[in-house]
Amino acid sequence: MPNLIYRVVSACAALGYGYPRESLQAALRGRIDAIICDAGSIDAGPYFLGTGTDYFEADAIKADYRHMVEAGRRIGCPVVIGSSGMAGGNRNLDRMIEIAKEVFSELAIRDSKVAVIRSELDPDIVLKEYRKGALQPTGVGPDLDEDELRGSIIVGQMGVHPLISALDAGAQFIFAGRSCDSALFASDMIRRGIDAGLAYHVGHVLESGALACEPGSPSDCLVAEIYDDGTAIFVAPNSVRRCTAHSIAAHSLYQQSHPQLQYYPEGVLTLEKTQFFSRDSRSAGIRSSRFMRTGRLWPWSIKLEGAFRIGARKVSLIGIDPSDAVKVPSDMLLYGRNGVQAGPVEGSEVELGIIVETAASTRDKAIMLARMISHHLAHHGYAGRKTSTGNLAYPLSPDFVCFRRSDGLFGAVIPSGTRDQEFIGSFEAIKAEVVALIADEPAAIGADFTISDTRENPVVLLRTVDRDPARLAVRHQQEIDRLLKSLTPKTSSRLNLDAPDAFGWSLYHLLQNEGVIKDVLFPITYFSADGANWIEVGSDRPHYDNIGEAGYRGNLDERTLSVIADHPPLERSVGSRRLRDMAAVIRSKDAGVNRITFDIFFTSGESYEIALYSNAFSRDNVARALDIAPEHLVGTFFVDSCNAIKVSIDRPNISASMDERDLFGVQQQTAIESMDIPIYAAALSKASSF
Repeated sequence: MPNLIYRVVSACAALGYGYPRESLQAALRGRIDAIICDAGSIDAGPYFLGTGTDYFEADAIKADYRHMVEAGRRIGCPVVIGSSGMAGGNRNLDRMIEIAKEVFSELAIRDSKVAVIRSELDPDIVLKEYRKGALQPTGVGPDLDEDELRGSIIVGQMGVHPLISALDAGAQFIFAGRSCDSALFASDMIRRGIDAGLAYHVGHVLESGALACEPGSPSDCLVAEIYDDGTAIFVAPNSVRRCTAHSIAAHSLYQQSHPQLQYYPEGVLTLEKTQFFSRDSRSAGIRSSRFMRTGRLWPWSIKLEGAFRIGARKVSLIGIDPSDAVKVPSDMLLYGRNGVQAGPVEGSEVELGIIVETAASTRDKAIMLARMISHHLAHHGYAGRKTSTGNLAYPLSPDFVCFRRSDGLFGAVIPSGTRDQEFIGSFEAIKAEVVALIADEPAAIGADFTISDTRENPVVLLRTVDRDPARLAVRHQQEIDRLLKSLTPKTSSRLNLDAPDAFGWSLYHLLQNEGVIKDVLFPITYFSADGANWIEVGSDRPHYDNIGEAGYRGNLDERTLSVIADHPPLERSVGSRRLRDMAAVIRSKDAGVNRITFDIFFTSGESYEIALYSNAFSRDNVARALDIAPEHLVGTFFVDSCNAIKVSIDRPNISASMDERDLFGVQQQTAIESMDIPIYAAALSKASSF
């Protein structure tokens, strides 16, 4: 009988998402070695790094963190927060510390050791690397520019070593800047002697909270139990969820451009030999994941992220009569035509724009309510849902525009769109359920809101960005005039709104300067906390050593491992099926700022084998289906562990670019869904290995 040697709780996918306090309490029944939460992401765009602001409201972050601190104090275990304040820059981190001090004061936290690990890097250091040609790309773009780098806020994504160093020093409460999501969870396991392959894979599953469950949610807890036989078991403390071998295997693909390889500062996690299994009806596990260092001491490869201000932004949302849609210039974003993808809808395909607008007595209340409504719409589950990463595509970062109304109230508006045909068919029911959910929220009391769609009321979204305010006003008005010279706007239109400033990614590259990584990045400062009074008691630098195995004899080449080969069947097909009818889930999602990945989970082993045998997923055939050049297809991969196919491509634009339509990349799957898969008799005789 294997012995439990470690047990860790992931509170939720990000501080501010919220999670049931009851779930955390249930998770605490039994041994607990650490309580951890990944507090941020790059998914929401460069604005949050560039401005030092958080994606979530301070009250929501505080509530989530307070529950973690209460539990950590009672148990005496480490409480770890990474990518603090969303983006992990110094200002983001300092905002998180302010919230933590309030929590410590209210809970009377005394004589506790705190570690703060910073991840921001001086642009001058990065410029020196750039001039030497030493910054290594992670894919296509962003293009490097000296002026943009000089004006950027830049962070490095830390691996396990800074966190291990802080834990070894006895820190109970850790606040880390930009962090590798999986490393937050892997660090304590590795320092306790748990195999790095198992630790990193566990970290990847945990970093999104209960998203790896059935039903999945980023707003709930997940527990991992590590045993001395080299297995890890995942348990959902909320009784409405369960973990299955399929759900854990499926989540192992999430936001990764390759299904078997994940790249980290210390090396490569390979899932080529990983086994997924169910322990019982509600829990499932993994074994045999391996972590490889690649021939020399690591981590001499740190991913850098840089954000720079492009300029001020103006936005107009112009409602038009449906009969005027043909008059809208083709380069303008028109919901119902090209609001979600750059290419217009084709054939019977439908695109729906959804505009959430609120009115409240304060700016913060208007924004909070608008984002709450939009968040519920974006993540609402419904019968027949296939796109599990998100129902809505957002064109703006941040996603809202706030303005002062003529009646003196504050307004906030969030434009979005979808091409998800199941969501569109269920929209009225989903809308009614969301309205009912919102009705009792404190933010809705005394406020007003509308959720409008573009089926009968098409909306044109105009966006203009410029550093010069006067030139911005002129340019935006010129765009409005260009549209309105041939049509009349509806009275509901919102013209010339001042949106938050526009930021872009200046940097998404690898730093490999050993000296900078060891001697400059990730300084650690220690404090003795007495409520809100934190007294500095020391500082240190991370201590580095080898992580993982050396001399791996397996395949670590993403260009060949699990790649679907081009093997056209010799016989004639006996029929065909739409891919949409063969799959339980077809999801798209950003995999970094420069790639999008598609995951197709088939309804059965037979459907999976039909798809593989058909040759529809060869490189050239997928490129043709997506209407992209083959060189922009990163790869097409088979995943036997969960009857899935993964397709990864270069992003058509860098995330949050000025022409962005789908910030998170969650509504790009329609061309994949529409593929016709030929059926061959030979494929029907095969069965999946899973």
